[in-house]
Amino acid sequence: MKTSDWLKKYNIYLKKSLGQNFLSTQTYAKQIVKKASITTNDTVIEIGPGAGTLTQELVNTGANVYAYEIDERLKPLLTERFKNFDNIKIEFIDFLKANLSTFETPKYVANIPYYITSLILEKIFLETPNFQIALLMVQKEYADRMIAKSGKNYSPLSIFVQFFCTVEKILTVPPHAFIPNPKVDSVVIKLTPKKNRPDIDKNKFFKFIHIAFSQRRKTIKNNLKKIFDTNTEIVLKKCNVDPKTRPENISIEKFVEIFHYIEHY
Repeated sequence: MKTSDWLKKYNIYLKKSLGQNFLSTQTYAKQIVKKASITTNDTVIEIGPGAGTLTQELVNTGANVYAYEIDERLKPLLTERFKNFDNIKIEFIDFLKANLSTFETPKYVANIPYYITSLILEKIFLETPNFQIALLMVQKEYADRMIAKSGKNYSPLSIFVQFFCTVEKILTVPPHAFIPNPKVDSVVIKLTPKKNRPDIDKNKFFKFIHIAFSQRRKTIKNNLKKIFDTNTEIVLKKCNVDPKTRPENISIEKFVEIFHYIEHY
């Protein structure tokens, strides 16, 4: 049965407020799951299964699948669609409120709601730091920001993702593969955790990054004055960073160095 048929059967209309653009093309679902190299021994977490297009391919691998769906209207649909599979558990709760403490080394495969992309990434990185990989479908603009090294797309999101992971673009998915059709392409991003990350307080570091980018058109010196007033210029020069540089032109490594220096100044 097609995705559109499942939705019609249960008289479900998609909500823009929940960022609902459901993957409806099984061909793309198969490609995404294949890229995840899933085995029967894997635990896979899906965020927002929707009508179950991607979920179907995940359960077909034989892995243990845990899906989190915020929209309880989809409960009858998903319950019927997967009633004959014993390797899936679906919880109808907000993923951002889910308890992930029991998961040790999960894989994430999901078409995530675009409007909470950053919050989802934060939860994955901080609550399941030993995850194996994450294959996440996001809007192209988010993908561009995740992989940016400098310039207009470089942002706290870029630093956040690249601090934790290596990032690869895997697949571009056109609007016609979704219900309803979004206005832009989507991109499947593969995130693989880095084994050797700087030993720093992650929460403090990312608060620092948000302050550093608080006004993109201003210099790093002006932005950091909010947390480190009179000695900002001294710190930056010690780290070989021109105080007149804008944050979008400072590498992750330099941000880590500046943060270290401020913490121990």
